[in-house]
Amino acid sequence: MTRSIRNLISPAALFAILVVVLPKTAGFSQDTSAGTDSGPLIQLETLESDSYSGHLSNLTGSTLSVTLSDGQSKQWELTEVSQIQLEGSARTSPPTRVVLRGGSEIASAATSMKEEDLLIRSVGQPSFNVSIRAVQSVRFRAPSATTDVNWLALVEEPQRRDRLVIRRDGDALDAIEGTILEIKRDSVSFDLSGNVVDAPLNKLEGVIFSTTSDRESEKPLRVRDQWGSLWMAEQANWNPTERSLQLDLGEGITHSIPVEQLLDIRLSGGILYLSDAEVAQQSQLESLNALVGEDLASTWFATETHSKNLTTVLSSDHVVRIPEGYQKLVAAVRVASDVDQFAPLKVSVLMDDRTVWSLDIQDRKPHGLILPLEDARRLTLRITQPDADSTTSPQTIADALGHRVEWLGARLLK
Repeated sequence: MTRSIRNLISPAALFAILVVVLPKTAGFSQDTSAGTDSGPLIQLETLESDSYSGHLSNLTGSTLSVTLSDGQSKQWELTEVSQIQLEGSARTSPPTRVVLRGGSEIASAATSMKEEDLLIRSVGQPSFNVSIRAVQSVRFRAPSATTDVNWLALVEEPQRRDRLVIRRDGDALDAIEGTILEIKRDSVSFDLSGNVVDAPLNKLEGVIFSTTSDRESEKPLRVRDQWGSLWMAEQANWNPTERSLQLDLGEGITHSIPVEQLLDIRLSGGILYLSDAEVAQQSQLESLNALVGEDLASTWFATETHSKNLTTVLSSDHVVRIPEGYQKLVAAVRVASDVDQFAPLKVSVLMDDRTVWSLDIQDRKPHGLILPLEDARRLTLRITQPDADSTTSPQTIADALGHRVEWLGARLLK
């Protein structure tokens, strides 16, 4: 029993920049003057720094309506609002994480897969089915500092076959390629070159579905709930009858979240891929400039972009500006897939000209990295030869062209 090749969902257009935040706020005053049918009490601030308080009447894909504390009704376009606050608190998150192609990361109490559908059971929320064509991965174990970067590297690496990821002694992760047939309560049914095996769930880190298309663009709405889920939605609508937020996740997938479980809602701006970031500087060695001319050197050895990935070459710094508000860098790095003859390389990440991460690559496997940005304003991706600094020159053009590194899914997160 096998499945057809899965295709990614087409990208959604980004909305205007907006931040809607719903965390638990110190000193948040309760208003009991409204009836039980009123929406949740909110406090909002407009882009012009005007503040209002009242009860949410309606939220659509483009407008926000509020009944103010004096009984007056008022409506804003979402592009006019900078922030909304209401009460809410985070809870202990279930371990399983389901990541959809559209970017949603769902904390799930349990999952099950049969044929072409994955059933997701969220705590305190309605269960729902999604096509496995819309699923990137299912991780059965809670995030861990010892395995996060290795899991990230496996997820970011493009693959035409499914992967079963096994947790070995010492928190090492091994990936086996094949076809995922079924996810059950205690095991995963996996087709390994014609042999079907049932892998015990307690021996697995997770499963990763095949990648056959380019990475999707970011959805306009980012909704975070108290269980740690991050929902990437095309739009959201307030349902006053059920007192819940109705999410359109794209491709016919919908989900409902009770208002008391909401923490944050943001419109765009939460993810910035380095392929889309402002380039502050891109430099090649003087020896290359002298050898082929500055114009040709900047063309031949310039950073390349493909499907949100970057490809950089030996001794050519790629520097981007870090906008305000971003908190960490997430990426996977490997020797470029089009390099025929492997040669060891040293890859480094610098923030404001200070090296914060480096790795000697001795193989073709992807390696993950998750780094805090702190207050840095410039981020540099650098490749050198092992035991060499950035001034080391490649002896020939072939040396530079053969030392190419891919930065898979390199992105800044808020």
